[in-house]
Amino acid sequence: MAKVYVIGTFDTKEAELTYAGECLQSAGAAALLVDVSTGSPSDAADVPAGDIARCHPGGESAVLGQSDRGTAVAAMGEALSNYLVSRDDIGAVLGLGGSGNTAIVTAAMRALPVGVPKIMVSTMASGDVSAYVGPNDIAMMYSVVDIAGLNAISRQVIANAAYAAAGMALNSVESGESARPALGFTMFGVTTPCITAIRSALEADFECFVFHATGTGGQSMEKLVDSGLLGGVFDITTTEVCDYLVGGVLPCTPDRFGAVIRTGVPYVGSVGAVDMVNFGARET
Repeated sequence: MAKVYVIGTFDTKEAELTYAGECLQSAGAAALLVDVSTGSPSDAADVPAGDIARCHPGGESAVLGQSDRGTAVAAMGEALSNYLVSRDDIGAVLGLGGSGNTAIVTAAMRALPVGVPKIMVSTMASGDVSAYVGPNDIAMMYSVVDIAGLNAISRQVIANAAYAAAGMALNSVESGESARPALGFTMFGVTTPCITAIRSALEADFECFVFHATGTGGQSMEKLVDSGLLGGVFDITTTEVCDYLVGGVLPCTPDRFGAVIRTGVPYVGSVGAVDMVNFGARET
């Protein structure tokens, strides 16, 4: 049976993580408790922090015992990423934590393929979570109260997340192999008629994936290009570049078009919606 990986810092959140594991087991899912503490070690997890730290290219010492917390968090995130991508029994990933653990766990979640269930219960989930989610299918759940002890609210929130993870792990959907090659399309409101016409002409022979050009939409498409999952791109809507150049709220990254260049995937580009930039409310 595929396992739900419950990941967090057991040196500070052992009770909460253990409770999440108990909820998963009561729902019929197999739980694997993974410790990513960068401070005091714990023996409560199934996978201790040292085992994760040894997955870092620099070894365990590059992660544990660091005097700078930011360095330790970044290193543990890299180590956890390497650990998770090496596993073949992941049914879902459930993370619990504050700012540090959210950074560690979501870094590893972003390394996993699209479709692997990922839930992050976090104190940081009520604000701008784009740095944590990126172009990936990570579900962020706000913890309401700090994950610092079990109480009536934290128990309910953690249980909800655990049962959601169990449901996804126990009811996975097989995507199956498509006989049709896949194409990616970028679209905005003003380019919808164009993309709709192109898609209608091609969808009998190609599987068509449309990406909303909202900054992360373009990143999502390029991630699939880098992964070799798209056989061609109709990048009709390059408006994200304008937001990047003049400070809009839906910008691309400096690596826009990088995936196409790196892979040499067949590419048709245009200047859809480059006559507009997206901003917040006037007072911002």
